[in-house]
Amino acid sequence: MDYLANLGALLIVFKAARKAPWKALTAPGALSAWWIFVIALPLLWRFEVPVAAGVTLHLLGMPLFVLMFGAQLAIPGLAISVAAYTAIHDGLWANLGMNLLLLAILPAYCAEAVMRITRRFFPHHIFVYLLGNGFFGAMAMLSAIGLTSLGANALWVMHAPAGGDAVAYMLLLAWGEAFLTGFLLTIFTVYRPQWVMTFDDDVYLRDG
Repeated sequence: MDYLANLGALLIVFKAARKAPWKALTAPGALSAWWIFVIALPLLWRFEVPVAAGVTLHLLGMPLFVLMFGAQLAIPGLAISVAAYTAIHDGLWANLGMNLLLLAILPAYCAEAVMRITRRFFPHHIFVYLLGNGFFGAMAMLSAIGLTSLGANALWVMHAPAGGDAVAYMLLLAWGEAFLTGFLLTIFTVYRPQWVMTFDDDVYLRDG
């Protein structure tokens, strides 16, 4: 199972890196912002709160990264962050593939799905973008990552279902981080729109 996860995750990361629009990072400050996220995420993940035996919760930071730079640019960056976290904190390299799937690939796909849904079924308005993607989309993404991670932890580590308290704490933390994500996305969209590559002026500001 570990070998399949490692192979599958590396193939997806490699494909995303090949198709990523790296030229978009030539916008003023965009490359620096991308690297700041890559470096800051392993530090953020270090602050953990234990809620049950073998289960810890922490802020993830991935929703904002994906919403700002898009899935294809975020996946390689998140993969670097996951590998750096594994190296710095003596993690298990055998679990790298599963961690990449949970912390790099799943967030990107969730965000991409949410953005497609909001763009197709909701009015093309800046507030729909900020609330639909920045708050509700981030909440959906964080909940999916948290529930999947708890399930994987129970299946491969503890061989027992995660407690209800762990799920409740995870959802509460996800709500708080979703609020923070929406707040920061709004600030960047207003003051550094060249860094928010999922925001399209022609789509969300065409009536203004």
